[in-house]
Amino acid sequence: MILDLLASGEMSLTSVRMLRHCLTAENHEAVLARARGRRRKDIEALVAELAPRPDVPPSVRKLPSARPAAASMPASGAGFSSAASAPSHAETGVGSTEPPPILTPPAPMPTRRPIIETTSPERYRVQFTVGKETHEKLRRVQALLRREIPDGDPGAIFDRALTLLLEKVERAKIGGAARPRPIRSGTDNASAGSSRHTANHVKRVAWRHDGAQCGFVTADGRRCTERTFLEFHHVKPYALGGPTTPENISLRCRRHNQYEAELVFGPRREPSRREASSQEPSIWEDDGGGRHV
Repeated sequence: MILDLLASGEMSLTSVRMLRHCLTAENHEAVLARARGRRRKDIEALVAELAPRPDVPPSVRKLPSARPAAASMPASGAGFSSAASAPSHAETGVGSTEPPPILTPPAPMPTRRPIIETTSPERYRVQFTVGKETHEKLRRVQALLRREIPDGDPGAIFDRALTLLLEKVERAKIGGAARPRPIRSGTDNASAGSSRHTANHVKRVAWRHDGAQCGFVTADGRRCTERTFLEFHHVKPYALGGPTTPENISLRCRRHNQYEAELVFGPRREPSRREASSQEPSIWEDDGGGRHV
């Protein structure tokens, strides 16, 4: 059954390797049916559901420092185990051609890859490396929050910090607000069409409507799955009279925003070398038609 799924492309060798400890004679048909066509993170969630693991205890520890490498052997083959055994000028003579020992610089510590791993349904293990200043900030926050978080759990502090950061970023990027202000008169759909500026309430509607994902759909009905570098796109270009209203604003990733602009206005002309040298640096913005200026 696994060979058939591999031959058809519905599963990969990586997926089979991840599921190998979860497959039994009783459940393999149902599990493989659920794993067909799934991405890696979906397979990880399935494994966590079938074989949940307990939560990892909080841990903050200092990584070992790199050990200096031992001195390499000189060209003559003589070894130097200590400073006392090294030949002096009196022993070798001022004009001695005896080469000095070659010291190898300490090897850098290997970079540890951050880890976000599903351990059980709706539970995740997060592991990353921070610097000295970040570690000191963590210790200070733990000391200040001892009443609220007696055990100083870094996971609880991490959740609070992410909540505050997310509110700040959403407020700046998409006009997010816990209690949005009511729309004032003069900012309705009729007046919005005369302005290129995308109001915060329009951003919020577009973000919810498209589910924080690029809204481009191909001719065969497949939707773009990109969730990063999203931009607010005028379905009917602003340059052609498209209003900046919730009905005309949608999310696009950078590539599909440029692609739809080129469908309407043609390919963007690259400036010549003389034009590029004479132009001052500018901030790239969406001109309302999906095109960047």
